[in-house]
Amino acid sequence: IRIGTLQYGSVNWELDVIKHLKLNEKNNINAKTVKLASKNAAAVALQGKAVDLIVTDWFWVSRQRSQKRMFSFVPHSMSAGGLIVNKNSTIKSVEDLKNKKIGIAGGQVDKSWLIFRAFYKENYGNDLVKDTEQIFGAPPLLNKKIEQGSFDAILTYWPYQARLLASDFKRIINITDIVSELGISSNVPIIGWVFRDDFGVKNSEALERFLKTSNEAKKIMMDSDDIWEVIKPTMRAENNETFIKLKEIYREGIPEGFNSKQVTEAKLLYRKLGEIGGKELIGNSPELSSGTFWKK
Repeated sequence: IRIGTLQYGSVNWELDVIKHLKLNEKNNINAKTVKLASKNAAAVALQGKAVDLIVTDWFWVSRQRSQKRMFSFVPHSMSAGGLIVNKNSTIKSVEDLKNKKIGIAGGQVDKSWLIFRAFYKENYGNDLVKDTEQIFGAPPLLNKKIEQGSFDAILTYWPYQARLLASDFKRIINITDIVSELGISSNVPIIGWVFRDDFGVKNSEALERFLKTSNEAKKIMMDSDDIWEVIKPTMRAENNETFIKLKEIYREGIPEGFNSKQVTEAKLLYRKLGEIGGKELIGNSPELSSGTFWKK
């Protein structure tokens, strides 16, 4: 199984646990990691069959399925990005973002950004694109820039959020908070393992073994502090405060099972965000595409 991971992604931590504890050998898994530069690069690699698995969101999967590109999703994490500002910032709430400069991890179609825009539009009646100035970029660079005071707020992925929260920054709102405020259960996993349907069918046993191995690694990461000392070098935590914050937020995001109720909640969230986010967020399909969530 070829797994496409971001060079700066937390998926690598889990894969390190699997390798260190030899869970891959125990469960007869032959996994190869392919490091990729960005979420877009990961999507391209999966579509081009250069890799078999990546981690991304189910909005992307649903949109692909609506265009007859058949991918499926298995939950991996409930952790999502959030809006962060300096502790001394005059920004106290989302409403204070008007006329401010925001750094945004990923590109203009990054789901966290689109979800955040949809939320802002519903609550304040305006578009953040018009109300703010945006700087898009890679998470490590954006973290350095906000630490230098180059912009007023940052919307970034959770590992980079954790790094800022361990220093002189505070959280204004998380994407999971936004989901809750939209009336949806916050325990709907946004991020998951994504693969081609034909790969899942042809390699069903290997896929199931890998997913089992993934869940084993997560349980160990939840229960054991010792294993975190082993993967600490991969995490590249600048100091112990950052290390603790990364571990804490990772554990908060570990899904506790997945059932039909969460699928129903995901459908409601999709519909709600489609109403306020439009085609830019969900494409041409007003409903979550059938088969988005993989059934064994």
